[in-house]
Amino acid sequence: MDSDSQAAVSGGNLTDDLLTRAVTESLAAGISWAQIAAQLGVPPPVARGHGAVTDHDWQESIVAHENARAARLNKQALSRRSEKP
Repeated sequence: MDSDSQAAVSGGNLTDDLLTRAVTESLAAGISWAQIAAQLGVPPPVARGHGAVTDHDWQESIVAHENARAARLNKQALSRRSEKP
């Protein structure tokens, strides 16, 4: 693994750790999953057959949103590296 790849991985791990800590602290402070998702810019999940959006639905939406964001950032980083002479 080259140094750029290692930096991207360690930077991603740091971001994951910070996000995990922020979510844990928010939950401990009584903030709901829906409020956490709103702060992260996560769109509301589609209610399943039961009609109500559950905490689990919000959690899955947050994970999907953050995974998509990480993929976009990785793609941008790879594009910048490939543009270098």
